[in-house]
Amino acid sequence: MATRSKQNKTVPLIGTLAVKHQFISEEQLQKALAQCSDNTNLEAELKEYFLAGNLISSQNIHRLAMAAKAITIHQQEHRFGAIALARGLVNKSVLDLALEEQKEQLKKGKKPRRIGDVMVEAGLITLKQRDDILKLQNRACKPPDRTNKPLSKTEPAKDVPVLAHGENQAAPGHDALRPSADNIPKPTPESNGGPVLDRMEQVAQICGGLLLQVTCDHLSAFLSKTCDMNPDISAVVIRTALAEKGVVFGLAPDDRIEEFIRSPMADSTFFSVAQGVEPSPGKDTKIEFFFNTDYLKTGGMDDSGNIDFKHRGPRPLVETGTVLAEKIAGSTPQPGRDVYGNTIQALGGTDNPFRVGAGAVLSEDGRKVLATVRGVPRITLAGLIVVHEESAINGNIDNDTGPVEFNGNIRVTGTIKSGVRGVDITAQAVDNAIVEASGDLIIACGINDARVYARGNVYAQSITHSKIVCMGDVFVTKKIVDSTIECSGGCSIITGMLVSSRVSAKMGLMARSIGSGTVGPSRIRVGHDAFAARELEKNSAGMVRFEEAIQDLWKKKSAVRRQAAGLKKQMTELARVRERIQVKCREIESQPELPPGNRDFLNRRLAEFRKNLKAAETKIQMCAAKTRDLVRQAAKVDRQILEPSASKKTLADEKKNLISWSEHTPGKARVAVDGEIMPGTVITGLHSSFVADTELCHVRITERPVKSDEGKKSEIIYQMQVDNF
Repeated sequence: MATRSKQNKTVPLIGTLAVKHQFISEEQLQKALAQCSDNTNLEAELKEYFLAGNLISSQNIHRLAMAAKAITIHQQEHRFGAIALARGLVNKSVLDLALEEQKEQLKKGKKPRRIGDVMVEAGLITLKQRDDILKLQNRACKPPDRTNKPLSKTEPAKDVPVLAHGENQAAPGHDALRPSADNIPKPTPESNGGPVLDRMEQVAQICGGLLLQVTCDHLSAFLSKTCDMNPDISAVVIRTALAEKGVVFGLAPDDRIEEFIRSPMADSTFFSVAQGVEPSPGKDTKIEFFFNTDYLKTGGMDDSGNIDFKHRGPRPLVETGTVLAEKIAGSTPQPGRDVYGNTIQALGGTDNPFRVGAGAVLSEDGRKVLATVRGVPRITLAGLIVVHEESAINGNIDNDTGPVEFNGNIRVTGTIKSGVRGVDITAQAVDNAIVEASGDLIIACGINDARVYARGNVYAQSITHSKIVCMGDVFVTKKIVDSTIECSGGCSIITGMLVSSRVSAKMGLMARSIGSGTVGPSRIRVGHDAFAARELEKNSAGMVRFEEAIQDLWKKKSAVRRQAAGLKKQMTELARVRERIQVKCREIESQPELPPGNRDFLNRRLAEFRKNLKAAETKIQMCAAKTRDLVRQAAKVDRQILEPSASKKTLADEKKNLISWSEHTPGKARVAVDGEIMPGTVITGLHSSFVADTELCHVRITERPVKSDEGKKSEIIYQMQVDNF
């Protein structure tokens, strides 16, 4: 146990963070520590080791270093506040105010001041008191920065005693609750894992010269002895004092409390007098898939320069009704309880939802995904579970057949000579055609004068005068000539050559030979993800386009609503007119017998009112009909909004998954050639370039970080290094 504790102390924080965030494994960290154990600056040597071994990128090394620095500063600041609190220099509210001001400075992008400087400027502690605490922490003593404003005038005075949870300030004449600097025990933990000072929040002296300290999470309470402790105090009195401070849950038995009082323990020892119960968070629901869910299985190149291709074998064919995935329920969260008896709510687990697309459907209970067609199951880049049917085409796809577009797999027995769009596409050859595959493109012979886009892998015997853009690997058995290749995987020309072409392969390139004496040189870029960059740019443009379409439809709906509101107002006015006319008609009809002349006049007025009433009712009906038409138009616009909204959501999911996939698949800046590399070949990595000035044979070219010897201060630079293959 002691050996393990000692070993943990030797691990720099950056190494611990690298394992925690899954950049490396625990085994890799121990191997790195073994390699760097003799160095004085272990953290710096670990950084160089991670970079040299391509275990962690330089960008992520920088992020880890900044995170480690922030955590260290955060711990030091909280430890400073805890010491000031324990010495009775400030109370809890003052410390919270200082930490809050520091947090506000961080939010505003300013360099935060140390809370010790803030307290000195506010007159809460003296400069000597601040420096004493800093020396205790082995931190440099600097003059406080007085360019910022001090704490608010509403803060409590510095002579307010330190209070525990739920405690009222002592009235005049009562014993002060704040312990003096002389009788506070030093914060040395017990060998069996006592509390660390920077975890303490509440500190107060209770009965009999005992000091009560409660951790920040309120899950533990500790007692320690002061110099003037009463050795005859009973457990009942201590329990009563704890209850007055609000500590009522998880108390230690009386015999253990009395044993602590009678024991000759030093005043620096902490005794656990109360222990809360931590909340148990609920476990997330899990989804179990019954088919291969790897969107890609690109292997790239291993350390020996070989293409590490993981063969997938035939894709599974499922029948209608086959269960593709099932949701496994998570656990229910269990609340905890702190030493004050308060309930601590536990976080519930996440319910991972199913997302289904074409060829799949949710079961009635929503816990399974079933196939609705016979075909090949797959998860799209947007995260949808789909089943693709297969379409077989005998012969060629050319001008006679016209372009073919099918939301499933396409199997062609001949040559593709016209446009084709599908999922997995298989054919004998591609000649002067545009092919878009959301899965793999498998060509038995060659690809010539073609434009290919694939979200899977591309297989062919040869590629000439073509442009290939794919998310996976490019596997060619014979040659790539006068072509452009951009892939997120590796490019492998297994037994052939690369001639006068441009290749960008994130996971590296392997070929039998590169270049020819009769044509121009090839340009190769490795380690960079050209496909992802292109795809993200296209994705962003598509999201902007769909957002514009959505906004146009909303404007159209707003115009329809304004028309409907105008008609509603008009109908309200007409209804009032109709009501007034009806009142006039009733008044005339209720008149008693009148002379003939007067009656004729009233009859003419009544006929006129009835005519106006009919006209008003006709207008109301017309307005009602127009309103119903506008309601239908608004409903139609709502349906029209659904399509671009769904498309935008799909693009957003694809973008998120593509970024995640790309970040978790670090590039490999390597080129391996079993034969010759002709002079003039240009190889570019992420940070450096190499131009072959002579013919090279059987070499592996890798970008590696090295130490620069220029100047007094060495730094890490990158070079393309040539090794025997």
